Amino acid sequence: MFNVDPSRRDSDRTNLTPLMKRKQACRRAAILAAPCLLALGILGIGCVNEPPPFDPKAMQKAERERAQTDAAPLPMRPLPTTLESNYLPPRGGASTAPNGVPQRRPATAPATGPSLDVSRIVRMPLQEIIHRAAVNNTDVKVAGFNPGIEATREVEAEARFDPSFFAGYNFQRNNQDTISSASGFGGRTIFRDRSQVHSLQGGIRQQLESGGSVSLQYQTSQNYFRGSSFNPNPFQQNQLIFDIRQPLLQNFGSDVNRARITIARNNQRISLLDFRKQIEETTSDIERTYWQLIQAERDVKVNEQLLGETMRTADILLKRLGQDVTRVQISQANASVESRRATLIRAQSRVYDLSDQLKRLMNDPDMPVTSGALILPADHPLEEPVRFNLGDEINTAMHNRFELGQQQYRIDSSDVARRFAKNQLLPSLDFVGQVNVNGLDDNLGGAFEQQADFGTINYSLGLQLDIPIGNRAARAQYRRAEFQRQQAIVQYQGLIDQVSLDVKVALREVETSWNEAVATRQAVFAARDSLDAIEQRERGGEALTPTFVQLKLQQQEQLADAARRENEATANYNIALSRLELAKGTLLKYNNVIMEEDKLEAMAK
Repeated sequence: MFNVDPSRRDSDRTNLTPLMKRKQACRRAAILAAPCLLALGILGIGCVNEPPPFDPKAMQKAERERAQTDAAPLPMRPLPTTLESNYLPPRGGASTAPNGVPQRRPATAPATGPSLDVSRIVRMPLQEIIHRAAVNNTDVKVAGFNPGIEATREVEAEARFDPSFFAGYNFQRNNQDTISSASGFGGRTIFRDRSQVHSLQGGIRQQLESGGSVSLQYQTSQNYFRGSSFNPNPFQQNQLIFDIRQPLLQNFGSDVNRARITIARNNQRISLLDFRKQIEETTSDIERTYWQLIQAERDVKVNEQLLGETMRTADILLKRLGQDVTRVQISQANASVESRRATLIRAQSRVYDLSDQLKRLMNDPDMPVTSGALILPADHPLEEPVRFNLGDEINTAMHNRFELGQQQYRIDSSDVARRFAKNQLLPSLDFVGQVNVNGLDDNLGGAFEQQADFGTINYSLGLQLDIPIGNRAARAQYRRAEFQRQQAIVQYQGLIDQVSLDVKVALREVETSWNEAVATRQAVFAARDSLDAIEQRERGGEALTPTFVQLKLQQQEQLADAARRENEATANYNIALSRLELAKGTLLKYNNVIMEEDKLEAMAK
């Protein structure tokens, strides 16, 4: 409370005692220090540790060093300029063949590339490679960041309902002239009022899940009026203010106001399934490469055996040169030797390529791509028929395929958006209210005491209505949300058909590749029997005519081709089994890789 004293003037302020001046100085210093302390607190809260700088050379160091120490260059012979052969001796001391083509002995032994037996071999089972890749693969790691990123968006949406502290300081100086007419004298007097107000306020505000907002604010101000008749002067005024605003129609309810949180949570779960997708794709690539590596290793053995058989045939022909063998038969064998040596070189190179591809998929720091180790399979391919029931496999796929789970989350998000849009069709009707508890005295303590008595309480209540004419924006938003929900449902039906197709095609491939493996095994037996018959004729003394020699060489090639096709069919059968598990969504369980999604979600937060 304050009273007006006309006799009080500006000169009265000069009569303040030193003690009163010190008290006022202390109060002003406290008011001025509060914002500084608040600013320091805010800066402290915002401080974060900086991540280490990105160093590309440090990341390249391992590959660079291993490339210098482990990598061994492949042997490279000079390109021949004439025919070189161990099976075509020069005749009569001349280094030319009968057709005039120069011929000489090779200066160095022919090479077929690095033998697999002399390399630093590391035999690894399939599951160990998959488990290493699940931990170290960079593509998996990159995909693993997305759940954490989406989880921060969910926390960001939830933080909208976190309470916030606010504070402020304000200094206001006013200069105002007023005119007063002196009664009975016919004159007038000009009063020049000068006021200074120091105010400090702080409080807490929060957004409610019901759509409303509340705030509790405390404000204290020191008011000083120079040239005024206020009494007391200066005076202290304290206010405790409680504000509330609550929508009653539009934006009312937790379902509407938590829509962003629900959608963010669904997006985070979708990203978890994307993470699972990357692990499944990496696992599938590893399985395919692993079984292809088994095929390539077996192909090398087949080609080595074929080259050895061809060289033995050439040796036999060379020993019988001049008896029943002419240069024609030896040239036939020599051409086959060189052709099959080239095939072996390419087959060996494929083994090394697939080994390096497995290193890339593992990304194991102990075994970088540039290391000289040769990874070879320790497991044997499955060579037994596995029978499946289409109905059971379809049911399993409908339960496990990640695409169906993702689309269900998308449908749920579209339904949340539809409900929000439906709420926006309502008019805006808000309840607003405020309660104010005041305290006023010539000092801060007295103002607190008066306020604590709750003798001066003010309040206000009201309603605010807002109805857009036509409401076209809200109606368009609702129609869009309806279309998007229907679109997501139709997409789900399309995914069901796609999953069914994937399983059916994968199951057919399992059956086809197995039947193909059976047929290629029979082809190997038939080719072996045919070659045995030819060799039996040779042992029986049949003349080694050019036709007979060509027949034998062709039959050796057919046997090798049949063996390579069997290796391919066996690899395809095992790849088809992994593809079926991928189509069912059970490839990770099939390889004992378990995703603990709850822990992943907690770690992301």
